[in-house]
Amino acid sequence: MKERSERYTQLHNTSLPCCEVAVTFERWNQLIRAKKLEMSDFLKLEDLVKELRIDIDKTLEPELDARQCCIYRVPKDLRSLNEEAYTPQLVSIGPLHHVKEKLANMEKTERKYMKSFLERITTKNRDNVLNFIKDNEKSVRNCYAVTSKLGSIEYVMMMLYDAIFIIELFLRYQSNFGGSDLLLQVRRVRSSLRNDFQLLENQLPYFILEEICELALAGLSMPTFMVLSHRFFNTSNSKLSMLTPQVAVKHLTDWRRTTILEHYQKSEQIDRQGYYLPSAMKLHESGVKFKCFEGENSLIDIRFEKRKQRVPCFEEHELQIPHLKLSDDIEYLLRNVMAFEQCHYPYDTQVCNYVSLIDGLIDNEKDVELLVENGIISNGLGNNASVANMFNKLCLFVNLGESSYCDFCEERKRRCNNPWIITKATLKRVYFNNLW
Repeated sequence: MKERSERYTQLHNTSLPCCEVAVTFERWNQLIRAKKLEMSDFLKLEDLVKELRIDIDKTLEPELDARQCCIYRVPKDLRSLNEEAYTPQLVSIGPLHHVKEKLANMEKTERKYMKSFLERITTKNRDNVLNFIKDNEKSVRNCYAVTSKLGSIEYVMMMLYDAIFIIELFLRYQSNFGGSDLLLQVRRVRSSLRNDFQLLENQLPYFILEEICELALAGLSMPTFMVLSHRFFNTSNSKLSMLTPQVAVKHLTDWRRTTILEHYQKSEQIDRQGYYLPSAMKLHESGVKFKCFEGENSLIDIRFEKRKQRVPCFEEHELQIPHLKLSDDIEYLLRNVMAFEQCHYPYDTQVCNYVSLIDGLIDNEKDVELLVENGIISNGLGNNASVANMFNKLCLFVNLGESSYCDFCEERKRRCNNPWIITKATLKRVYFNNLW
């Protein structure tokens, strides 16, 4: 207003004609209005930028370190095939299933276990454990592909209760098997706990469990966490291998994968992705024999051998497969290890490749029957149709990496598609089943 007043006085003091003074005054007013409009737009833009920054800060989750991430949500397409196989039934471990209503009853048990565990250890060891968990909160959070909304204190308390529950349970299993503890006394409950502890979404990082056990039991002449775990999971159906100093695992699901791959000498020659193996019955009709591996061999160590005879016509082709014991929980274990490979080892899917190969061998219950007769499969699922149905669904939505199985799969495929080879094998099997 002051500028306009001064300019108005200045114009009146000039000797310009009245019409020119009026035009000049109007132009000046237009400039002032334009300037105010520009100022108004600038302020609105600043307000918009400010709101945008507030909205980003309000909804943005902390960025995780991908190099440390090792615990994932199971992809939706895999989960849709068997929801129960990836979901804990008794106890929640870690943040992904924390405070679920159906698992709430176990929280009371965790408190009882915490009380018993604190009575085992010294005050100094207790403080060392608490300091360790508090100092490693960020490292633990980085291990999960999903950001937890729990505050710092809640997160630390969750880790403490879950880790101590596992360690105390393992200690009770070692010292008081079949005693008064209900979780250990009932076989079905023990089996459910073993399954829950190996689910991909139900994990704590291994280094946390190992270090807490070491700090808490220091000076008490107790076994290491690895020994306790090995004893707890060492059952007639499956076991965890003992870890060497050269082998580091991310968590219990990774440990299960390491056990499956134990003793496997990975081939130097890795072939292309994707392969097809004819069914067991088709291979049998083409003259291939099946043999179960004996001794300590990796579950995935499948070999194809040619055994020459004095008479070339009696040359034997033998597919050697390690023994596979099927039980009620085998699908849960395989599905979670395969989901872990899909997320963490997408280019090294050795377990997925193995399951895909077995799936190729098994089209129907007749294929299962043949493998059972040759001692390759021990069927604890009830009937052969259940086994065929399980394997036919395990590899749905699974992406396979490069495999060392491709060569002999292609060779077996060509053999099964050759009418002369099939005819010769039939003659040999029916009329000339021995050299004489």
